[in-house]
Amino acid sequence: MPVVISYRHQHRLDAYVISERLKLEGIATHLDLFDGDAGHTADDISGLLCSNIRSCTHLITVLSQENADTWWVPFQLGAATLSNRRVALYQCAESPLPDYLDKWPIMSERAHLDLFVLAYHDEQTFNRSLAKEDNDNDALNRLNAGFFHADLKAKIRRGF
Repeated sequence: MPVVISYRHQHRLDAYVISERLKLEGIATHLDLFDGDAGHTADDISGLLCSNIRSCTHLITVLSQENADTWWVPFQLGAATLSNRRVALYQCAESPLPDYLDKWPIMSERAHLDLFVLAYHDEQTFNRSLAKEDNDNDALNRLNAGFFHADLKAKIRRGF
């Protein structure tokens, strides 16, 4: 399953750079543009978000202060969290993000993408990947998602 990279039009370059970096490491990606100017209704966006969350194992949301307050960001993060997906944020600008986003790892430099790749591959190596979704694996998937988030946050904080 791919890593879904969601972004707004003004951050497309960052999204493409992230996608290409992950592809170089053999990680499949899917780019999702969420923009009010694209003619999407709220129903269209929520349907796409839920569909894309179901089809991925990891989510990277490209954010700046301007789009961190849009309704679809907490909706998407909530859907990903409920589905035990691994979530990371990529901060485009120097401006601060809302405090509620501190729950997830926040990448802000290209070097942080290397740490994401390392955490992604560590998850594969140590068999902490998303297990088949059923009631028996729900607790394990939640635990492993939490471990991924804590591990990536620690890697970013340390710088390696």
